[in-house]
Amino acid sequence: MSDEQVLKSRYDTFALTGDYRTTASDYRLREIEIDTAAAYMRDRLTVLDVGCGLGYAVAQYATRFDLVAHGIDYSENMIAGARALLQKNHPELEPRVRFDHASVLDLPFADNHFDIVTSHRCLMALLDWRKQQDALREIHRVLAPGGVLVLMEGTFEGLERLNRTRTTVGLDEIAPDGRDRLITLKFHEDELLTFCRPYYVHERTQRFGMYYFLTRVVQPLLVAPDKPSYDHKLNAVARDIARFFPDLDGMGHLVAFILTKRR
Repeated sequence: MSDEQVLKSRYDTFALTGDYRTTASDYRLREIEIDTAAAYMRDRLTVLDVGCGLGYAVAQYATRFDLVAHGIDYSENMIAGARALLQKNHPELEPRVRFDHASVLDLPFADNHFDIVTSHRCLMALLDWRKQQDALREIHRVLAPGGVLVLMEGTFEGLERLNRTRTTVGLDEIAPDGRDRLITLKFHEDELLTFCRPYYVHERTQRFGMYYFLTRVVQPLLVAPDKPSYDHKLNAVARDIARFFPDLDGMGHLVAFILTKRR
């Protein structure tokens, strides 16, 4: 099977667990991501989350604000699971939340439809820079002029800074392809922002270096020779500290790019 087929199969299998954490093992980091995107939301907006998985972020946005929230995913199992979990855990949100089976490369929505689009590592799963460019153009099409894209994706530069710190203290490097669990194609930051320039205004970049330092450097040293765990208490502490002091030396592969559609 191709890498694309392997990745799709893994997502389809993860969805069957009905566990929100299967698509975001580092669930404490996901909480920071949701906070980052939610800072641009308010009541009466229309929001799209591309690559929504089992719909956790979508439900969080709709819980925090009186808005209409859509989620799309290319895995049929993910969408079925998202609908079932919404009905089970948040039936009161069903009038304002919708999940659809669709690809970010072909969004089933009209031009200029959404006020905000969020991506939690969705474009990393396309595994081809040309497809990633197509996705950015397709998101641009459905985003209203002046609308916000909160693009939370992995970058090679952020990972390189993290790995320099890890190797300095005797830890192994983290591989960039994610093959131990999910296969990804991270972005080169300058290449990404150069491509986006005709379509979007780059408002700011949010990094999560403090969280990465505490969970990818301090925790492995603290628990050695045992393996680090996303459930370790330090991850919850790191989340809380990072809400006040989010960055440290720009380290960590996940980066949030705040982009607005050019008017």
